[in-house]
Amino acid sequence: MEAAKVLLGEHPFIDPSDGWVFCPSFDEQKDTTQEKLLRYIPDSRIVWDDVTWLRKGIIKELVVLTNGSKYRCTFKSYEQGRDKAQGAGKGWVWFDEEPPLDIYGEVSVRSEAGLPLYIWMTMTPIKGMTWVYDRIYLNSSNPDLFVSTATWDDNPFLTAEQKAKMASRLTAAELKVRREGRFMRQVGLVASWFDRMVHVMDMDGVPDGDFWFGVDFGFSVPSCGLWVSVDSEENVWVFDGFYRKGLTNPDIKSIIEYREKKVGLNERKVKRVADGAQASDIKELNDAGIRIDAVVKQSGTDHENWDEWRAKLMETLGRVDEYQKHPKILISSALVAEDEEGNAYNFLVRELENLRWDEVKNESGEKLPKSVWGKQPNHAVDALTYILATIENERRNGTGGIVRRTPASALVATQVIPTAESIITTMKKANAKSVWDGLN
Repeated sequence: MEAAKVLLGEHPFIDPSDGWVFCPSFDEQKDTTQEKLLRYIPDSRIVWDDVTWLRKGIIKELVVLTNGSKYRCTFKSYEQGRDKAQGAGKGWVWFDEEPPLDIYGEVSVRSEAGLPLYIWMTMTPIKGMTWVYDRIYLNSSNPDLFVSTATWDDNPFLTAEQKAKMASRLTAAELKVRREGRFMRQVGLVASWFDRMVHVMDMDGVPDGDFWFGVDFGFSVPSCGLWVSVDSEENVWVFDGFYRKGLTNPDIKSIIEYREKKVGLNERKVKRVADGAQASDIKELNDAGIRIDAVVKQSGTDHENWDEWRAKLMETLGRVDEYQKHPKILISSALVAEDEEGNAYNFLVRELENLRWDEVKNESGEKLPKSVWGKQPNHAVDALTYILATIENERRNGTGGIVRRTPASALVATQVIPTAESIITTMKKANAKSVWDGLN
């Protein structure tokens, strides 16, 4: 609205002048800033013969006639980089969503000699406590800055039903950002949503669905493999796995073949994934006949890193679903390993309950949070999130999806998952390698 009023000569304190409008991308421009300006500016005031187009449907430069003069609004994208933020001075600039700091800095000196430059930014702080938080939001003593915040309740066009539906799709942290417009920083436990009384259960059979296997390779640190079934309601059943130091790739191959045959998965399609950075391990297993695909550790968004994105994936599935009344991540109580003292523990549960966001000390010794995971063991969490990330990327790209079978609201007891004792006994009878001792 500010830009339209300036171009139309109706702004209370900004004279009509040329300006820039920035968006994250030109595709977003078409449905956001461009659409709004064309709605607020009468068609009769637009000099269509002078309007230039980037491509079909996307305006490069909009020309508006006011008091006999033509004023130009040039659309730009953050994707163009800092160089495209250079040029002759402008009277005003509108940033839609948070700009990169280098672009903001370049634009800040685009004023005409002797004339003021007006900059406004409309944004939701989805990137967290970035430079905008430090330089603008907290800089309340600067008389040249004015900050105004708004919530969903300030939008008179949003109905209570719409707000309730939107809220049901967001995590608690996302709600503070999206609904309240608050800057948030990742602190504390990564899986603060996790509750072993809610998420852990006894599974007496193999849940039916699409079968996945995620592996995080190790040797001096534990190797971890997890088998997961995703049913037609997109519930994620973590029903089997292993966790042990000293495993070679031939050992892992033997475990995969034995476990999948034991529970009947050798006759079902299992999608297997692992960290793409462990290319040599993936290749060795592929060459040995165990198909494993590489996961590229990228969030796929411009506002989240890999750790932030997969933490959000876990939380979205881990919180109790409003309609199903239970979470979508369900973990078998049989994911058992032994510590150095011989004590049994659920290895995925232990990692979820201990993994924290990292912290760094500043010069004064104050601990500040970082948007990456800490140094606590996360081999099982890695294996799980390789699966979740692949499923989400396939959904985004339209290359995969959930096979619609009978919902696994109750377990389909096709075959009983063998206990640690039965596996060890079976392998010892078969003169198996000692590496199997202690594995479930």
